[in-house]
Amino acid sequence: MIRFNQKEQIFHLQTKNTSYVFCISDFNSLEHLYYGKKIPDDNVKHIGNRQIYGHVAHEHREKREFNASVQGFEIAPFNSGDIRTPSVIYNCDGNVDCNRLRYRSHQIYKGRKQIDGMPYSRESEDTETLQITLTDDDNQVEFTLFYTVFQNVDVIARHQTIKNTGKTNVTVQKFASACVDFYGMDYDVITLEGMYIYERAMVSRNRIKRGTFKNESLTGTTSHCKNPFIAICSPNADEEMGEVYGFNLVYSGNFSEEVSVSFLGDTRVLLGISDVGLYWTLKPNESLCSPEAVMTYSNGGIGQMSRNFHDHVRQSIIEKEFVYSARPIVINSWEASYFAVSEDKVLELASSAKDCGIDTVVLDDGWFRPHDKQGLGDWRTDKERFPSGIKGLADKIHAMGLKFGLWLEPEMVNENSELYKTHPEYVLTTSKTPLISRHQYILDLTRDEVVNLIADRISQELEGAEIDYIKWDFNRYATEAGSFKTAQGEVYHRQMLGSYKLLAILKQRLGKALFETCCGGGGRFDLGMLYYSPQIWTSDNTDPYARVFIQNGTSVAYPVSTLSCHFTRGDCTSGRESTYEFRYNVASFGSYGYELDLSEYSSEDKKMFKGYSEKYREIEDLNLKGDLYRIISPESGSFCAYMKVSKQKDKAYLTFLELNATGFVESTTLRLKGLDPDKQYKNEESGVVLYGSTLMNVGIRIGDLFRKKRSDGYSVLFTEVKK
Repeated sequence: MIRFNQKEQIFHLQTKNTSYVFCISDFNSLEHLYYGKKIPDDNVKHIGNRQIYGHVAHEHREKREFNASVQGFEIAPFNSGDIRTPSVIYNCDGNVDCNRLRYRSHQIYKGRKQIDGMPYSRESEDTETLQITLTDDDNQVEFTLFYTVFQNVDVIARHQTIKNTGKTNVTVQKFASACVDFYGMDYDVITLEGMYIYERAMVSRNRIKRGTFKNESLTGTTSHCKNPFIAICSPNADEEMGEVYGFNLVYSGNFSEEVSVSFLGDTRVLLGISDVGLYWTLKPNESLCSPEAVMTYSNGGIGQMSRNFHDHVRQSIIEKEFVYSARPIVINSWEASYFAVSEDKVLELASSAKDCGIDTVVLDDGWFRPHDKQGLGDWRTDKERFPSGIKGLADKIHAMGLKFGLWLEPEMVNENSELYKTHPEYVLTTSKTPLISRHQYILDLTRDEVVNLIADRISQELEGAEIDYIKWDFNRYATEAGSFKTAQGEVYHRQMLGSYKLLAILKQRLGKALFETCCGGGGRFDLGMLYYSPQIWTSDNTDPYARVFIQNGTSVAYPVSTLSCHFTRGDCTSGRESTYEFRYNVASFGSYGYELDLSEYSSEDKKMFKGYSEKYREIEDLNLKGDLYRIISPESGSFCAYMKVSKQKDKAYLTFLELNATGFVESTTLRLKGLDPDKQYKNEESGVVLYGSTLMNVGIRIGDLFRKKRSDGYSVLFTEVKK
């Protein structure tokens, strides 16, 4: 709900549990006042800072009653009197003039406006938008700020546009999507850190100090090392209590998030596209739109902040047709055959798949090339190994009662390809001798002719084929990113816009196919990709001991249904042996599948795999629709425990994993979370019936959980017993 108090000139944005309040100041700027737990409509202007400090510019020449560097702002242009970290930097014909922005008008309306060419939060029944126009009259620049409220999930989405209304060029050098000011600096900052094959595995938490903390990616993707999620929280905040403010970007390219503390000890949070290398020229009447930022507040700790974002992703980011539908249980050809794949081997894999409860067979890399040094960009099926073509193979898979999936990497080109030989200028580079990675370059998708060429080539090659699942990969970072056609300061963002355009075209042409995106594993796990694909390959590291950390960290910002998690041989990085049961317990955390050469496994093994597939289907509704409660973080060292609970609190699934053997486990008590204290629940393994309040307060002694090997881990379903 959005209200405007005409008398006090106060905007009040309310969700179910939160309030976001700002006003039109006496000098026609937008002054931020409050963000936090829901409050009634009231005049909260008293919180605004009116102190005077030496050397700080002031607005009123006589009374000096306004200092630009001490008040909170909704947008903070550089060179406007505010000496803190700016959210916007622009110049007019090279002159960085005084960019003071004045309120001109606003409108409040149901629903929201789409963002052309970029992903955004889709509207729901409770969506409402505030649109505000500000102008810099001296430089003839107009800003439009959008605030979209998603009431039931406690999320507010923000983005803005800048338009050149003058007669000379305007150049944008920084353009954050959101600026949020907080009084005081008593906060910790939380980010998701990692690296290739260890993405988002480290939930990093540090005290905010004077100066600037920056969370940034300059790789052309959101990257394996960084993630666009960030949060600030009270020092006492944990999973269940304390104030937490979460922020994220609906974007998949270079980003920057800054948490800066001013000379007064106040905190400013900025997030948007990275300003490194940004130099975007707006000719008269041209405009630029920022990516969308989403934010949420919780006074119920990090766990509730996560659940707010999880609900928002399911409600407004993922496509409606996929969000709650059963996900494919896939078997991927990669670990079975690598590049030595053929039609016969895929059909052999498919014949075994049905015995394992698998419903989708995915043909990975190798269907158009014998190795990774050629073929990208040409997209021509190797008819020697696939004589029936993709359509013929898909038809044969469907005739077996299975679905068919295919691997693609459309944004790339091999040096050894007809496309590169014919059009070397189609490569994204600033150099005549560009750096190469994995024998491939990135295509220049800032150019529409390249986007359309690739879309047409792939569409023509797959014409007539019924494809149910696409795995969309991206296997190198952008370096020396430049274009023979596009202005250098616009390349990174226009490249991302081109990727989105290519995704949208192929999604439309491939019809019903479910897309799973991938970036050398989990290097582009973000809300922008989730707008196009309901799940993302979480990491190339499928070692279950490592995956526990990767999946736990990813769940801080993203719902478990978006994590593609497969049962594998389980020997990637730790070198530790793991039981089948342990691998299943880890892989069933998210959307379940397999990466195996099934010919290596016995009929008894396949029977066990089928049992795992059936067991996953029994609890899949909790993955798709339920709430996640993290009970013990793997960072504790020895254990990991979590629960998935239905919204109705009539069904719950507990998973407990022992990561390091310890004698103290026998007497440790595990207190469950998320249950209804007044409902009775049956442990479907032991048959014991207990109240939710008993399970959450008294708990379960971990030593009583294990009836099999402790190395298997433990999972159990709890169901409500009707009185």
